[in-house]
Amino acid sequence: MSLRHRPAHEEEDASTLRLGPEFNNAGCLLISEVRYLLEHRPSEKAAPDTTVYKKTLEYVKTFAKFDKPEAAAAIRETLRRESALTQFEIAQIANLCPVTAEEAKSIIPSLVKIEDDKLQPLLDEIQTMRKFQS
Repeated sequence: MSLRHRPAHEEEDASTLRLGPEFNNAGCLLISEVRYLLEHRPSEKAAPDTTVYKKTLEYVKTFAKFDKPEAAAAIRETLRRESALTQFEIAQIANLCPVTAEEAKSIIPSLVKIEDDKLQPLLDEIQTMRKFQS
């Protein structure tokens, strides 16, 4: 009986941004953007009457941090100013809205690559934008 060798594959680990090959060039949506997309479907396409759709809509309504797509877009643009951030990290910061650089790095470990004095002003700006969204 012969043993087959499995090809070696890299272990997936979000803390080090190893998300798997299917995510290498994938964009990341903010929860607020998903909420907007689900709530503003074209009128000719009725929302599916499925449990998964209903639970997804309930989830995004609960956890969306920004009420308007313009606010989510502004947050995304603010975070893009830091070129070291990946799309995944941008989405995580915008979805979780950490207040301090220390908190951000504890919940998104890959952010250790960014100095606190570069990250904190971005987080402060997001908190201000979140406070004054209308």
